[in-house]
Amino acid sequence: MKIPIEWLKEYVQTDKSPKEIADSFTALGLLLDKPIYEYKNDGYETSVLDLEHRMDRSDWLSIIGCARDFAAFENSELKLPSQTRTECRKQGNDTKVEIKVECPDLVNRFYTRVFTDLKVGPSPIWLKNRLEAYGIPSINNVVDITNYVMVETGQPMHAQDIDKMEKPEIIIRRARQGESVVTLLGETVKLDESAFVLTQNDKPTVIGGIVGGAGTGVDEATTKIVLDAGNYNQTNIRKTSRKLKIQNETVLRYDKYLHPELAKIAIERASQLILELAGGTCFDNEDWYENPLGYKQLDFTYSRLEKVSGMLIHLDKIDSILSKLGYKVIEKTNEGLKLEIPYYRTDIEVEDDIIADVLRINNYANIPTAIVPFTPPSEITPAIYIFEEKLRDILVNLGLHGFITDPLVKTDDRKDSQVLLENALSSEKGAMRTSLFETLEPVILEYKKHKQDSVKLYELGRVYNTSSVGSRNYSDYSEIRKVCGVFWEKDKTPYEISKITKEILSGLLFNLGITSYSVENKNLLINGNEAGVIKYNGFELNTESLIANQALPTRILTSYDSESEKDFTFNIPVSKEFGEILEQIKNSSNSINRVEIIGEYRKSNEEKAITVRVYYTGEIDSKEIQNIG
Repeated sequence: MKIPIEWLKEYVQTDKSPKEIADSFTALGLLLDKPIYEYKNDGYETSVLDLEHRMDRSDWLSIIGCARDFAAFENSELKLPSQTRTECRKQGNDTKVEIKVECPDLVNRFYTRVFTDLKVGPSPIWLKNRLEAYGIPSINNVVDITNYVMVETGQPMHAQDIDKMEKPEIIIRRARQGESVVTLLGETVKLDESAFVLTQNDKPTVIGGIVGGAGTGVDEATTKIVLDAGNYNQTNIRKTSRKLKIQNETVLRYDKYLHPELAKIAIERASQLILELAGGTCFDNEDWYENPLGYKQLDFTYSRLEKVSGMLIHLDKIDSILSKLGYKVIEKTNEGLKLEIPYYRTDIEVEDDIIADVLRINNYANIPTAIVPFTPPSEITPAIYIFEEKLRDILVNLGLHGFITDPLVKTDDRKDSQVLLENALSSEKGAMRTSLFETLEPVILEYKKHKQDSVKLYELGRVYNTSSVGSRNYSDYSEIRKVCGVFWEKDKTPYEISKITKEILSGLLFNLGITSYSVENKNLLINGNEAGVIKYNGFELNTESLIANQALPTRILTSYDSESEKDFTFNIPVSKEFGEILEQIKNSSNSINRVEIIGEYRKSNEEKAITVRVYYTGEIDSKEIQNIG
């Protein structure tokens, strides 16, 4: 985002040097992308800041948006252009341009006005200099006004010559496969159904939200125009612009989420400038806005601010900062405020976003620093991570291979709890998984393709659910840690595979010291509480339930103790469960700490061999253990 200093000073008075202004923007989060440079033309001279825009702030793609934060940071007054409504005549039959939207899923608002008897010509020097200092070449007064208002407010605009239209209409629809538009730069762009277009007489004149066409462009012979400010589907603009490889100032702004209210603000501002610089008469035209979007409201608490920042900020200072940024106080209590979020702050979603605003304007540098007054803990790894590492060791020792899968899955309308993505990369990855089975079971198919006869896989990961699809309330979403195992063996029946599942599950629970469990209707219950799901070819368990029910060690080893290990091989009937053997070994001696299966071999249809490793402290009776089999 480029900011000509002379343009900035129209909205906020400052005596600071360009370097000092740049330092203030750096403190606000807008760093210099390139060195400060000077623009000079016919006596006009200004320094220009080229700022790097990293955050999801659509208002920072406007001079006014940057000036608002700068004025708040400097505790200065923000001077906005006049926002009084332009006096426009009522729509008449000879001035009406019909508006029709055939793809309401892609258009949120489409605000239009008609101007007649215009005098299109060169722009005044101040307008030309400001645009060219920003980096946009001057075309003529009407086109320059649309570009000027876009840079000033952040709302892209477009003007079309009505006399160049075969019919006075703008119909917005999806593009058809193979349609093309010749842009204002003279390039021919071929379209498909993923894009949408503005048409007249069924001929595309504008690629919606991306670039205008040359066919209805405004030139010095133009006397009658239709001016529009649209608010479109952000996701579609992003995908289409990347597919068409078109990146410009319009796309840059639509790529961030703009509030539909901004279209009205921009139309009013452009109308004032057109009547002032090009003359003519203004006529109201249609404002297509089927689903008006209200303003968000959020609670802001002083205790949360203190907890996050570690400092106390005077309440008057907080009120002043929020007021300067455009927040409106709906309700005030001793605990905090209920705030209405300004329309231009589409990035504000939660209370901590407001807290970040307060801390930015108060200057992050003012947050106090102090030496930590206590000794850091020797173990900072969360217990859940240590436990998951333990699970990995157990499952590997049980013969399973670890796998990490992509948590993105295909959207399924039958799943009410599925978390949908707003900006999905493809229809095949439009949602988050609700079960690890969804992503781990398909891996078995890949193993089959590579002629694998036996597959035993596990994954530790997260699943995602929502109680309200599309909600922006974080309390409606859950993220749960799970462990999943899936199994397959060539030429095995589902019943035989289910025995493998039972053996591995028994081994896992045994090594965790969990003995009080049962299975009811395919659900695993631990101490009477649901802890997971069991299928014939696998299981999915809640990691939190396992860690809560694992048996704690009854004896703590000291530095004088040493743990030994010994391997035993048993020949047992095929029908005998591994879990039964493990339980007998564990109960044979109090010196045994844990038992792991390290190998298995099927000797015949009736007999199999199993090798286990016993970890113990002190002494054990090897003969007694060997006789267990």
